[in-house]
Amino acid sequence: MLALTGVVAATVGLTGCGSSTASPRIALSREVARAGSVVYQWGRVGGALEHTGSGRFGIRRSLDLFGRRIHRNLSGILGVGPIRFEPTPVRGIHGTVTQVATSNSTGYALTTTGAVYAWGTGSEGELGNGSTTKLSAAAVRVDFPAGVKIAKLANPMPYDGAMAIDTHGIAWAWGNDVAREFCQPVGAYIDTPVKVPLLRVTLAAGAWRHAIYDADGKVVSCGGSDHGQLGNGTIGFGSDTGKPVAVEGLAPGRVVALTSAFGNAGALMANGAYYDWGINSSGQVGDGTTTERTTAVRVKLPARVTQVFEGGSFPVNGQTMAILANGQLWVWGANRSGQLGDGTTTSSTRPIRFKEPTHARFVAVSSGGATDYAIGRSGDLWAWGQNSEGQLGDGSSDAKSRTPINGPVRVTQVSATARNVAAIAKARP
Repeated sequence: MLALTGVVAATVGLTGCGSSTASPRIALSREVARAGSVVYQWGRVGGALEHTGSGRFGIRRSLDLFGRRIHRNLSGILGVGPIRFEPTPVRGIHGTVTQVATSNSTGYALTTTGAVYAWGTGSEGELGNGSTTKLSAAAVRVDFPAGVKIAKLANPMPYDGAMAIDTHGIAWAWGNDVAREFCQPVGAYIDTPVKVPLLRVTLAAGAWRHAIYDADGKVVSCGGSDHGQLGNGTIGFGSDTGKPVAVEGLAPGRVVALTSAFGNAGALMANGAYYDWGINSSGQVGDGTTTERTTAVRVKLPARVTQVFEGGSFPVNGQTMAILANGQLWVWGANRSGQLGDGTTTSSTRPIRFKEPTHARFVAVSSGGATDYAIGRSGDLWAWGQNSEGQLGDGSSDAKSRTPINGPVRVTQVSATARNVAAIAKARP
């Protein structure tokens, strides 16, 4: 069990990496006490495929390999950064952080001033500061045009890319846009934020080669639909589009949350109904079948959904976590790494009740695909599932069905994509 002690200042220090049973000890100071928060990262730092070359709008050719689109000039390195088996503070962030978000390769933090910081892989422009740095362990500030103030980060972020929404409802995007998930006319690698051509954007999420937006009261998608994840009835690599297409099958009403994973996307309505679509090889859609769905399907649950998060970084590890109005957590989809938390490795094509640990009541969830996370009412963080690269954050590489991560800090948010995990912790009163 990991003990996180102390809080760090607005600019925090990065400790050593590697496997250890010792808990990180972070010294308190007056500056630390005033800041009262810290961003932690663990798992694989910069877990992206590395490629060489640079250029603001350099388009790379790609090829299909076992059903996945791989860039022709990739070096084939699956992880370009170190593995951190314990939560480690991220240095370089200035200001109080209100939100964190992750992609497979990079972490992001939003501050109260509307500034965004990024750390991790940057070779495809993911850092958003005009560089194509292979890896940045320290956070760097994303370079938005003067006067732009960000109000919200997309969570999760698209594959090797990022999106943010400003205070005027304009969505900005940077990084890998080869599949045109940023609704651009030409696929490209973008190293500083560009506008997504949509109006009055309130929500956004992305994953492998696709992104979903709530814009002007409508749910639309851009990018690839190799598994039907655009939700407009199309499927296959030939259905890629940079033109926004409407998601079909959603009931009329206001959307309050969007989520996304490898080959999947989902929408939560204000009335608590949840809709899912896309890849379904392990029951990710939750409709009792393994048939891919190219339009939205309502998931049958025993109560209204109040929070939902999809995880999935490969075709065989996606699942969904949904907190209901009655406080129960329900899960479905892939379970090869025990990420459904039921003590088995059997996938489920329908939602099943997650049996919370004694006295635990979860208020927030996140999933990296093969590893799941939940925050309790007191801010205690729980994790279970795959742990090959330190995703559980307990100092080990042993897979466990449920692993509490408790300590004298209160976690207010956690975000996970693939093997990359980040969380905000604040001092206890």
